[in-house]
Amino acid sequence: MIVYAGDWIKIKQWKQVVAVNPADDTFATIDSDGDLLWWDTEDTALFLDHKSNDEMQALLREFRF
Repeated sequence: MIVYAGDWIKIKQWKQVVAVNPADDTFATIDSDGDLLWWDTEDTALFLDHKSNDEMQALLREFRF
């Protein structure tokens, strides 16, 4: 899977990608304590969905009340 900073990954809940390390094929999200959680892009069994930031922003605009 190819991810970029700003993309959204669903792992139980939606999390935004805040850092990418292309050398290791890993990316990071932020946990509830503000620490980086690093994920392997090859471990796709954990990921329920993936959207670019543009896709997510369009969905959020569509569902506004």
